[in-house]
Amino acid sequence: MVMNLDMDWFNFFASCTSVDDTETVMKKIALALMAALSLAGVASAQPMHLEPSGALVFPLFDSRPQSATVINVTNTEEDRTVETNQFLAGDVRIHYVYYGKNADGSTVCLEFDRFEFLTPADTISVIASEHNPEGEVGFLTVTAQDPESGDPLDENFLIGSAYVANAGLDIMWCYTPYSFQTNGAISTPPPMNFDDSHYDSFPREIFIDSFFEEEAGVFENQLSLMSTSGQDYINEIDVFTYNNKEDRFSRTFKFVCHTTVALSEISSIVTNLGGDPNEFAKETGWMKLRGRTILDLAGNSISGSAIPAILGVFVQIVRSDFTAGHALHYNGSLNTRLPVDPS
Repeated sequence: MVMNLDMDWFNFFASCTSVDDTETVMKKIALALMAALSLAGVASAQPMHLEPSGALVFPLFDSRPQSATVINVTNTEEDRTVETNQFLAGDVRIHYVYYGKNADGSTVCLEFDRFEFLTPADTISVIASEHNPEGEVGFLTVTAQDPESGDPLDENFLIGSAYVANAGLDIMWCYTPYSFQTNGAISTPPPMNFDDSHYDSFPREIFIDSFFEEEAGVFENQLSLMSTSGQDYINEIDVFTYNNKEDRFSRTFKFVCHTTVALSEISSIVTNLGGDPNEFAKETGWMKLRGRTILDLAGNSISGSAIPAILGVFVQIVRSDFTAGHALHYNGSLNTRLPVDPS
C-alpha cells in the first residue's frame, strides 16, 4: 500500500462523513485500493535479480591472453505459434553490444555489434574473443529485438550467465548478469534508456557483501567496474570500506569506462582492516560504492553535476586454488542510458 498510514488513511476516512451511506463508503474504499495497487505496480526502479528480462548487462568479459569468457543467453519464451510465414511468436533477434578496450588501454570503450537469432526455448553460448575480435576486456549489453523489424521488444524472456575460464576453457568462476526489464515504451536504439520508462534504471549504489583481508598469495581479490559514461569521461566514485567492528574508512576512486583492479588498488585498508582478529580465522570486511561525479578528461566537473552509473562483479581468490565470483548487491535507482553523453 503506497499511503502514509498515519495521514492518508486519516484523511480518507475523514472524507467518509456520517451522511455517506454504506455503499458510498465501500466505493471510496475500492477506489482508494485501486489507486494504491496501481502505484504498487510501477516498475521496480532497479534491475531484477535472476528474472527474465529484455536487457542483460554483463559488467565483464575478459579476452586477454590466457583468458576466455563464455557468454550464455537463453530465450525462455516457448510460444511456437506461427505469426508470419517466416517467424514464430517466440522468435527473437539478440543484439550484443561489446564495450571493449585493449589490455594496454590504448583503445577505450570501443563499441562492437553482433546479432544472433534464437527460436523459442533456444539457447546460445559464444566465446567473447571470437564474437568480438576488437576488444580484449570490457563489458557488454544483450537486448531482445523483433526478428522482423529489428525494433527492441517490450517483452521479458532473456536469461544468461558468463563463464570466465583460462585459454583451455577450464572454468574458473562464473556470474549472472544484471537483468533490466522492459516497461512498455521501448524506443529504437540508440540510445538504450535505463530510466524506468524504457528499461529499469541502474542502481544508485552497489555493495561487496564480504571479502577476506587481502594478503598476497593467500587471499587475493579483484573488482571489475563499468560505467555508462563512455571513453571521454572520468567516473569519480565514493568508496566506503568497513571492517568487522563497524569501523568505516572512506576514499574516492576514479576510472574511465571500465576497470579491473585489486581492492587494495582502491583502498589500502583492505590489507590491514584492524578489525576483530578473534571473530573468524581471517579478518573480513565489506564495501559500498556510490557514484560521486563525472569529470571530463581534464578533471573538470561536468555541468549539472552528473552522477556515474556503475555496475560490477567481484572475485575472491584463495591461495590460487579456489576462485569465486559474483555480481554485486545493489540499492536505489539512477537514470542513465547507453551510449551516453553526460555533458
